[in-house]
Amino acid sequence: MAIKNLILMERADMENKLEYGNKKIEFPKYPPTIASYYKYLNKELVKYFSSLRPNCKNIPDRSGIVPVNAYDIGNYLAKYGMASFQLQVIMKLDRRLGFDTLVKAVRLSLDVEPVLGCRFVKSNPPYWKRFDDIDNIKFCSIEETANSDEAVQRFLESSMNMDNDPMIMVRLIRCETYDTLCFKINHVCSDGAGVKDYIQLLSDIYSRIGQNDVLVLTPSERSRKDHDKLVNTLKECNPDTSWTPLQQTPLTTWSFPWKNMRIGSTGFLVCKLPYGDLDKLHNYAKSRGATINDLILTAIFRAMFEIAKPPYGIPMEIPITMDLRKYLPEQKAEAIRNFSGGYILRISRKANELFEGTLARVMAKTKDLKNRHPGLENAIKVDLIENMNFNSICAFVKAIAQVIESASQNPFIAINRCNPVLSNIGLISKSLLKFGEATVTDVYAVPPAIRAPGMLLVAGSYNGILTLTVGYYKPSVRKTDLEGLLNKIKDELIKGCTCGV
Repeated sequence: MAIKNLILMERADMENKLEYGNKKIEFPKYPPTIASYYKYLNKELVKYFSSLRPNCKNIPDRSGIVPVNAYDIGNYLAKYGMASFQLQVIMKLDRRLGFDTLVKAVRLSLDVEPVLGCRFVKSNPPYWKRFDDIDNIKFCSIEETANSDEAVQRFLESSMNMDNDPMIMVRLIRCETYDTLCFKINHVCSDGAGVKDYIQLLSDIYSRIGQNDVLVLTPSERSRKDHDKLVNTLKECNPDTSWTPLQQTPLTTWSFPWKNMRIGSTGFLVCKLPYGDLDKLHNYAKSRGATINDLILTAIFRAMFEIAKPPYGIPMEIPITMDLRKYLPEQKAEAIRNFSGGYILRISRKANELFEGTLARVMAKTKDLKNRHPGLENAIKVDLIENMNFNSICAFVKAIAQVIESASQNPFIAINRCNPVLSNIGLISKSLLKFGEATVTDVYAVPPAIRAPGMLLVAGSYNGILTLTVGYYKPSVRKTDLEGLLNKIKDELIKGCTCGV
């Protein structure tokens, strides 16, 4: 994420040099276009990463140690001023939970998924280490309130320390007749699909405690087996394996009214389609051979076309994350972990085009990309990243972050470009989630806040409702501008897919 955001900076008033250790990278002070700067930076990064020496130390071989993978490393680097990088979930229940039972269930879940009871150790190479005093750590808290919405917002906006806090933090927000269960998971150890797995795990453990079942819990193993299975699929597909770190980074050509690139307190927005509209979306998609993801992408493109008004005929880009578990034999990882890739979809703006016309072009592009196994091309890079010098990578990205921070304080550097990314986590649960006798009536996931001009939109559905969420840094953008974007996406979906269905 840090490297992706670097290309978004104006360079005219910046230092044209980065230093890390005894190495230097010099940049042209006045690149003629952002594209030329992008190409120059890509070239320098390739040379830099090629020069890194492999790790010379082994991970300690003792109890409580879990290996770190390349996906974790990539997310860890976001701590250098790029994103809040905490994934959050809000679950509304139809009644109260037993807090003591919840505390016990969360603690037991850390035995099933050991990485959640670890901290990230910045050695070379890094690794996960189990907390020595794990039974004395407070993973759960409870808050009684008359206004659950305000309490949920406070929880969302509270911060998580990437280095010192546990990987999971749970809060039960209690109203007079019902509870809202909220939790944060550090994105360094898990992606969105891993969060969905944890929801199911916690629901199952809590319910079995309430039934006085004999709990036989088997710890998951976070090994390289999932990656090796992915590589086997990769070998069958034979994608391009050339090492180009920024090849999948889009040029940020969307116009958007950012105020600046500053970070600070975080805000989060939630937008829900009315109940029943998701069924209409499914019917519309089925009648046209599309997926819900195709519909959401189409709506985002059309909303951005309306907001940014790019020139007609110029390909515009939206990156999409994807769950690499789909390539595993059982489409499920052995443990909660990061296991996501992505691809970039490009279409241009057309005058007076109806929703169905934009959808047809999106579908043609996604079909072509799926035939080329999107996301797999990055898997082969995992071995390279894991063998790089971790301290050197951190120093390099930290230096980049310092330049970005310096730029964000310069009032003469205007940021008017946006890089929207879609992460559709899909159906959170096929059936209604249960915590003992309590039923989860609503659940949605909330993404990290990303430094402007980055923007991560998350879509997910549960109990017949599609929810769109976004995180942001309050100093960098007006809340109303992001609300306007979410509402335009929502309107495109409703008008384009549900009217007359």
